[in-house]
Amino acid sequence: MSRVVVNHPQPLDAFQQESLVAVQKNFGKRLRSLRHEKLMTIEQVAEGAGLHANYVGSVERGERNVSLFNIWRIAHSLGLKPEVLMTSLPEPQVPNHIKR
Repeated sequence: MSRVVVNHPQPLDAFQQESLVAVQKNFGKRLRSLRHEKLMTIEQVAEGAGLHANYVGSVERGERNVSLFNIWRIAHSLGLKPEVLMTSLPEPQVPNHIKR
C-alpha cells in the first residue's frame, strides 16, 4: 500500500468512481424531490443558499461532488436540516478483493 500524502488528493479507482457517481446521482434526485415538495424553483433554492442556479442544477443532475458547506447552505434554503438531504444515499460497498 502506498503512503497517502496529506493535501494531495489520490485519484479514484474505477470502483470508487462508480460509487462517487451513484452518491452524486442519488443526492441530486433527493434534492430535486424535496425542492418539488416545497414548490420551489432552482433559482429560489440557489438564491436562498447564496449559490448560482446553474450550480444547484448541476448538483440535482448528479454532476457535482457538492461540499459539506454547500449541502448545509442548500438544506437551510429549503428549510430543512442537512441530514434530510442525505437519507437516500446508497450504502457503501467494499470491492470484492477487500472483503474478508
